[in-house]
Amino acid sequence: MAQLTPSDAAILAPALGDDAETVAAEIEAGASRLVRYDDGSRIVLRLEPRPERPELVIVGGAGEDAPGKVAAIVEHAERQGWSVRFHTRRPALGRLLARLGFTEIERVYAHGR
Repeated sequence: MAQLTPSDAAILAPALGDDAETVAAEIEAGASRLVRYDDGSRIVLRLEPRPERPELVIVGGAGEDAPGKVAAIVEHAERQGWSVRFHTRRPALGRLLARLGFTEIERVYAHGR
């Protein structure tokens, strides 16, 4: 299982923001998994148990060809019988995800951070 290197952390930092340390700890503990792509992209995944069926969470990612990578992850999850949830702070990525069949279920707003 891949461990987070300083290079991985730097690549993922914009996507993970304030959660970077928490996500790094989850990867270290084996609760989340880091996926490295040959093109330098990185995605962090976590499988969560749900009463209906497990849910694969795309915690964050950075790099090239997000639509292609997300589509491949969704295909894999569907073959396993899992649902997929994607966290993003970027509205443009939300629009891209909608084209892949995702629906927005939550927006979170904070003040004073």
